[in-house]
Formats: sequence, structure tokens, C-alpha cells
Amino acid sequence: MAVPNYSVLKGDPQAGTVSGKNPHFRIPVNTFSGMFTIDVNVESTDGSEVLYLIHQNFTPPDAEALGALSTGVTGLEREPGGLALDYVREMVNGTPLVAHSQMSLLPIGGATMENQVATILNQAIKDDNSAIYAFGSSYADPNGQQGIHDVHMNQGNPKGPFQKDNGVWQDGAVFVELPASDKWIAIFLAFQTESWTTDDSGNSRKRSVAQRSQ
Repeated sequence: MAVPNYSVLKGDPQAGTVSGKNPHFRIPVNTFSGMFTIDVNVESTDGSEVLYLIHQNFTPPDAEALGALSTGVTGLEREPGGLALDYVREMVNGTPLVAHSQMSLLPIGGATMENQVATILNQAIKDDNSAIYAFGSSYADPNGQQGIHDVHMNQGNPKGPFQKDNGVWQDGAVFVELPASDKWIAIFLAFQTESWTTDDSGNSRKRSVAQRSQ
């Protein structure tokens, strides 16, 4: 199985807000195709321990290909050699895209992630040429809302309701390009319940009994 509609959303980020039972930072994104929303997990809750890394001096795997994208949603092939992301398998200049050891546990009920995401958005808003790239599952609601969610690791889930989302080369993340500062910032998210040792279908190679909510 896999997450549906694996895609990347590119656009001009706007100031966002936190909402939802399992808190997400909802980032509005302006594109030539209209407004979209990125849903970013920003808080851990009981049974849903979020791991995160904010990489302040990130080198994207293929900045040129990202820059060439039109704004809006672009579907991605779940395979190496393109823009698809894989936390377990992908290397950038000889080093892992992201390593489990680099990630920290978000405090339960804390504002750590919310504050950091807001700071990044403020930097992007001040940069007239900034762009945001969100990798995950694209959606369009019956009420007309459209966007990207599952913006986190999408493999290694244990047996349970999220095992169906497992797959390779379909992980989520958020990249922010800040040309005025000549830098990129990346936001990586995962769950403690997700294994970083996965097979060719994205399923865990080791047993886990923990569960999580999204």
C-alpha cells in the first residue's frame, strides 16, 4: 500500500495558524493554481510522539529541478533518481538525507515546533523571492479546500491503522528556499513508532507494539 497522491506542492508561503485535535500548523500557500494548505504536525500527544529536525543550512537533493517546477501540485513517481524523498535510502552528497540520530522528540503540549515554524515563515514572507516545497499526500476536499498532508516519514509503521500508508520513496518534508539569505531550511518529521529499518515495501523489519495517532 502507500499514501495516496504522493506529490510536491510549490508556492508562496503565507502566515499560518495552529488548529485541530492533533495540532497541526496550517500554512496557506499561494500558487498560480489557487490557494493550498500545508498541514504540519507541531505537537506530540499521548501515543503520538513526534520526532523532528529543523535543518537550518540544508542542501536539497536537486535544487535545480525544484526551481524548475511550476507552482501548484506536481505528482511524483515513487522511485529514486527523481524528486521523491526517502528517509531511509536517500543520500545527498554522500550523507543521509536525514538520520534518526539527528531528530529530537517534540515535548507534549509544548510550543517548540509552532514557534520555530512561525519563525521560518516570517523569514520567508520577508523574502520576496522565497518559495516553499511540501512533500506528502495531496488532497482536495468536497468543500473546495486543497493541500498537502502526511508531511512526515511514511514508512515503517507497525501493524495497525497506519500500516497501509507504508511505502518507499514517498516520505514527506518541507523545504523553504530563501534566496535573499542564500540558504534553504528543511523540516523533517517522523514518529517514534516508525521503524528506520524497512523492506522494499516500506514495512518494518522489526516488531513494534506502539501505536500513534495523526
